[in-house]
Amino acid sequence: MDSDRALDNAEELARRRSRAPDYPAENEALVALAQAQAGSRTDLLQAIADAAMSLCSAGSAGISLIENRGSERLFRWLAVSGLCAELRGKTTAWDECPCAVALRAGKPQLFVDPQTHFPCLAFDGAKVPEGIVVPVSVAGRDLGAIWVMSHTDERKFDLEDVRLLSNLAQFAAASLTIVNARDASEESDRRNNEFIAMLGHELRNPMAPIASAIGAAQRLCADNPRAVEVLNIAHRQMRHLRTLVDDLLDAARLQHGKLAIKLTDTSLNDIAFDAMAAVRHHVDSRKHNLTIVGLDEPVYVRADHVRLSQVLGNVLSNAAKYTPVGGNLALKVRVEESRSTDQTPDSVVIGISDDGIGVDSCAQPQIFDLFAQSAPAEARTEGGLGIGLAVAKRMVELHGGSIVLQSDGPGLGTTVTLRLPILRRPTDVDQAGARHSTNEVRPARLLLVDDNREALQTLALLLELDGHEVTTADNGVDAVQLMSDRQPEVAIIDVAMPVMDGFEVARHVRLNGRLKGMLLVALTGYASESDKSKALAAGFDYHLTKPLSLEKLKHILSIHSSGRLRDIV
Repeated sequence: MDSDRALDNAEELARRRSRAPDYPAENEALVALAQAQAGSRTDLLQAIADAAMSLCSAGSAGISLIENRGSERLFRWLAVSGLCAELRGKTTAWDECPCAVALRAGKPQLFVDPQTHFPCLAFDGAKVPEGIVVPVSVAGRDLGAIWVMSHTDERKFDLEDVRLLSNLAQFAAASLTIVNARDASEESDRRNNEFIAMLGHELRNPMAPIASAIGAAQRLCADNPRAVEVLNIAHRQMRHLRTLVDDLLDAARLQHGKLAIKLTDTSLNDIAFDAMAAVRHHVDSRKHNLTIVGLDEPVYVRADHVRLSQVLGNVLSNAAKYTPVGGNLALKVRVEESRSTDQTPDSVVIGISDDGIGVDSCAQPQIFDLFAQSAPAEARTEGGLGIGLAVAKRMVELHGGSIVLQSDGPGLGTTVTLRLPILRRPTDVDQAGARHSTNEVRPARLLLVDDNREALQTLALLLELDGHEVTTADNGVDAVQLMSDRQPEVAIIDVAMPVMDGFEVARHVRLNGRLKGMLLVALTGYASESDKSKALAAGFDYHLTKPLSLEKLKHILSIHSSGRLRDIV
């Protein structure tokens, strides 16, 4: 670039009379730009360009940033205001742009009649008598330039315009640093979430056939005590692995506010039963004495059955984990009437206590934080990720309740108290529609669809041992044909299959009037709320995650057997 393309602007600008600064307008613009930093990078750059045009009374203004295309450097007009706004997004070669002159000089440049020297400024129907270009740099690194152009001979720029643009250039450099760092962090979080979701999916795929194989082997070896004992160990460890995978995924949801609940009319007795079943291996292996108080009669609640069971399970698991062999655990439930006059639901208060190692007072304020660990390393014989209590706290809050932990110190045990405004009086509950764990499951005609043949084989064997008539297909095309030929009552379909995935299979079924009454269960390694919504939108009645929980499947089949309206699992 020849230096004569830019005028000796210092001398020219010094000869011009500068207008008086308009500090109120400048301050107002800077406040608006500070607020714009909360938005997207594109909107921020456009706001800076708009401010430059307004403050300098220019015909056009913009920001051009440096891009590298292989070994070639160029400028991209990322934000443009005024008469040249249609140039937004276009690029200019380095040696053909006045921005390169300003960056080489390292200071603002005034260009008079720049269209004569720079063909890129030869706009149709737009004259450019002059323009100012100011470098945008941070920590000695050039990012690009901010510029203004006039389109009438009467508009001449002066030193006040240079001052304003220089301030905007400094603001742009600082803002870009902040916004770029923020965007990079958000992109990193997005990729991390995708990785965790994929990790959960990939871990669940091999876990599914292993869990089914263990379950089938337990049935087949029922008359061999030593084999059953070994399989029981494998079953407990598989449940522990599944808990770790679920906790990992919940941690990602918790950090991004994506944990959610779905309320149904259910029974706290059944919720507590499911929670205790999930941690029974912890309690039995340590020979704990578990006392249950307050559940002799049915306690009906409006809650997310699965999530509240998870909360109680997490707290009970912690109690068992940090209580020595032969210790005492207690789960106590009492009803607390609301003192409010605004028809606030009555509450259930659930206390889970132990006589274990306790929690030091200095650790208690952080006990519900994500990844917090309350016990010394030597006491954590069962491991854990420090996620369960953080998830429990959020789940309780989503139910409108509170959770607190109290311990008098090391060696003095712990009590966790949940207060949940979810009580439903028996007169308010359609007891026929409430969940009951005693529903019998009659044998049904089932179709299993999964491209993982080992998972298909082991799950089919396990369900056949329960008395069901099971047909299998390892692809969506065969599944659709089998549904038409054999008309199963329930189809359990893996959604992630090549050629025709489970969503497409579900849509085919829902378009076939002959299969109208078929119950469709989506089975997948993905467990986000968006995955569940996608499954329901495709026509599935339920969404279950791998490895398949036989308890949840039995619940679905019991509802199907009873002919009651389906509730949410």
